Amino acid sequence: MNQPLARWLLAGLVTLSGLGPESQAGEPGPELGATRATAARPAKPTPPVTIQQPAVQIGPSPMGQQSPALATALATLQPRLQEGDRILPTDTTDQGYIQDRWLEESLLQQGESLLVQLTEPLAPGTLLMVYRPGVRLTDPATGEEMGLLAHNLGRVELTGETNHAGWRARLVALRDMIQPGDRLLRYQEIPTDFKAHAHPFAPVRGRILALPDATELAGHNQVVVVGLGRRDRVAQGLVLQLEHQPAPGRDPVSGQTLPKEPYPIGEAILFLVGEKASLALLGPTSHPVSRGDAITAH
Repeated sequence: MNQPLARWLLAGLVTLSGLGPESQAGEPGPELGATRATAARPAKPTPPVTIQQPAVQIGPSPMGQQSPALATALATLQPRLQEGDRILPTDTTDQGYIQDRWLEESLLQQGESLLVQLTEPLAPGTLLMVYRPGVRLTDPATGEEMGLLAHNLGRVELTGETNHAGWRARLVALRDMIQPGDRLLRYQEIPTDFKAHAHPFAPVRGRILALPDATELAGHNQVVVVGLGRRDRVAQGLVLQLEHQPAPGRDPVSGQTLPKEPYPIGEAILFLVGEKASLALLGPTSHPVSRGDAITAH
């Protein structure tokens, strides 16, 4: 074999074995089955793939500390506590009711006077909350009566003046339209200097009893009624963990009911504590809150 032919055959064998000058420089040789044109073309850079992270569920807070969003919501709520609704025991006795305007031609606005009926004489200057009875609260699991939701309509102050029909009261705060027949109770301020805390006297468990305005679902920054109260030895500021109970499923073959485990969906904080039921402010939730959802604190 002549020398030029031998050199040509040797160069072909080196190229096919992937040991050409490019490979010797540390670059990978052509892939199996690739053509020379494909191997010579530089590979296009692969664009980065952005993976969208799933939303993080807001469950029980680490070490029992409330989330910043809940703390912010609580700070905005505290100045408005005095104007909010109340929870009354089922055996509450009223101090009277609104009978009419003091003067027929007067307008129902702050500073105007109302004619009220009282169950017993009260001292001039006494403050009374005007309320309208709302829903009766019952435990969705046991049916136990937990109290009465009272819609706070405003406040009146007794002037001490009377006429042949009743007592005169001056309207000092108006939250909603007041009508004849609305009820009166001694006004009690809600403390607003409480601090959030995560540890009750003993572990407690209850349920959501009612949602705002008789709605079916509630969420962040809304107030709900919970089935915990003074009898459970809880106090203002207690951070509660919320659990949603999914509806049971059904086995596709046997037809048997498949119960599902509850899972954490967020947190809430007590701000008005009643005897059996209390009001709580919802923090951010990963699932809409509904009546019957569980509340816990440990």
